[in-house]
Amino acid sequence: MSLDLTTEIAGVKLRNPLIAASGPPTATAERMVRLIKAGAAAVVTKTASYDPEYQRSPRPRFNILHKEALKTGFFSLHSIELAARFAPEEIAHQVMEVKKLVKDEDCAVIASIAGRNEEEWIRLAETMTVAGADMLELNLSCPHTRGVEDSLWGREAGSDPKVCEFVIRNVKKASGIPVIGKITPDGANPVQVALGMLAGGADALVATARFSALLIDVELEAPPLWGGYGGYGGPWMLPMSCRWVARLKEAGVKAPIIGSGGVSDWKDVVSLLLVGAEAVQACTAVIVKGAPFFEEILDGLKSWMLRKGYGSLKDFIGKALPRIVPFSSLDRKTIYKAFVDEARCTGCLQCVVSCPFDAIKIRQGKAFVDSSKCDGCGLCASICLVGAPSLLSKP
Repeated sequence: MSLDLTTEIAGVKLRNPLIAASGPPTATAERMVRLIKAGAAAVVTKTASYDPEYQRSPRPRFNILHKEALKTGFFSLHSIELAARFAPEEIAHQVMEVKKLVKDEDCAVIASIAGRNEEEWIRLAETMTVAGADMLELNLSCPHTRGVEDSLWGREAGSDPKVCEFVIRNVKKASGIPVIGKITPDGANPVQVALGMLAGGADALVATARFSALLIDVELEAPPLWGGYGGYGGPWMLPMSCRWVARLKEAGVKAPIIGSGGVSDWKDVVSLLLVGAEAVQACTAVIVKGAPFFEEILDGLKSWMLRKGYGSLKDFIGKALPRIVPFSSLDRKTIYKAFVDEARCTGCLQCVVSCPFDAIKIRQGKAFVDSSKCDGCGLCASICLVGAPSLLSKP
């Protein structure tokens, strides 16, 4: 069975839905080419900015939390990676270089830009358009902003739908290529932000970027490493990213949505497509796993499609949306009770300790459930590592 993995974002056809998000893996032309050769259908450059402070990232600046979870995937990344260290003109040169080196690869180069004022946004848009960028991604989501009054970029500007509308409208006037708005989930309503971006003429949206966070080392009694706030993301974000993609679709957004935030394996890619994303960005997982990440994702996506009998992405994009149960329709009538498979139970006491209703006890080294106290909440079945408890519905 042949598979059609192609998708389209604002008239730009992609050979598959995988996009390397703006970040360290896309910081040079060489790195971008490597990701494209590994399977990425598009790459987003490091953000071009005229601000000299944002061209100089502190060192050290990467902090992997929950290292023990790297094998299972549930790690977190706290970092303060700022804009590209090169001048915008050099980023434009990188765009031209990548386009030349991968002209036969059927891929797209997206230029990420961030202006401090209207003039800079326009100048950046014109520069990247002339360089041959296929699309522009507007950085209205960076968590590393410093709170400068009237600044027109990053999450603070991106939290205001009117500011987003203003910026995108001006960029659209300066460029004839598709414009993508990248949405912050931090201190904003992404749906309202998206509507502001669309009012300004955005051709597509990225939902969503990372959060701003602060870690404290209790031994130092201070923030570690660079000593301040940083961006915070990782696989734990995926359910939130799915939520916002779905919410945008439920709000009637017709523009293409690129899912982003928490993508670490092929299941995450499929999840975002199922709630309506037309493509998916990844950065943190690429930082950790390198270029082979894209090969791994493509293999998993293809295997899943073959198993499900899907010939193209269109067969299942958005398929989960009508299956999301609204709050008013949640099942509050069916009664469930837990029971324990003694053959599986190890007597570890985890379900006993965690049961909020004091319904589980240990008898002869095995857990058993007092049905008169059991609420059927499902916590015991969810928390058990060996699958001993399960739920049955009662007539």
